[in-house]
Amino acid sequence: MPTRDRLRQKLEQLKADPFDPQNSKPLKGRNDQRSARVGGLRILFQVQGLDIIVAEIGPRGEIYKHGQ
Repeated sequence: MPTRDRLRQKLEQLKADPFDPQNSKPLKGRNDQRSARVGGLRILFQVQGLDIIVAEIGPRGEIYKHGQ
C-alpha cells in the first residue's frame, strides 16, 4: 500500500478515536501534542474539540527535533 494511502488510513483512525493507545501516544513536554506512527513516519497533532490539528508529518529521526 502506498505511503499516501497509509497516511490517509491513519488519519481516518485518528478521526474516529485520537486517544486510542493503538492510534497515538501523548508527547512528553509538548503541550497536548500527540504522535501517531505510520511506518518510519510520524504525525504530530493536537486535538481541539472535535478537530484534529496536524502540526507536522515527517520521518521519525527528524520530526521530534523541530518542536524543541
